[in-house]
Amino acid sequence: MLKSTRLRWASFFTVAAVVAACSDAELTFGGPLDLVITSNAPVSVSDSLVVNYDVTGRSLLGIAITWGDATVDSVFFAGAQTAMGRVAHLYSAEGDYTVSATVTDGVEGQVNRELSITISP
Repeated sequence: MLKSTRLRWASFFTVAAVVAACSDAELTFGGPLDLVITSNAPVSVSDSLVVNYDVTGRSLLGIAITWGDATVDSVFFAGAQTAMGRVAHLYSAEGDYTVSATVTDGVEGQVNRELSITISP
């Protein structure tokens, strides 16, 4: 069955290349780099802050979440064109923080989004 799958993918790319060669239209995969982040804020010190991300690009490499308390978490995408997920963080002190998410795309570059959040006692 593996041979059959390889043959189908090879056929798909051959057909896509022939169509592109016979057309004036540009063949592109993925989309412009875009990042949307949301959170479950406000939360207290005893609860985890959850950041949800939704990313579109052409060759996504990864996302880095900077929590505003000198902590960073990273997720790698290995060339995907879309990615969705969530990352959780537990703060050790109450206060106001800026959460920053930076996504890197091998074709489109980088985009950054920020959230201002408050951690209550």
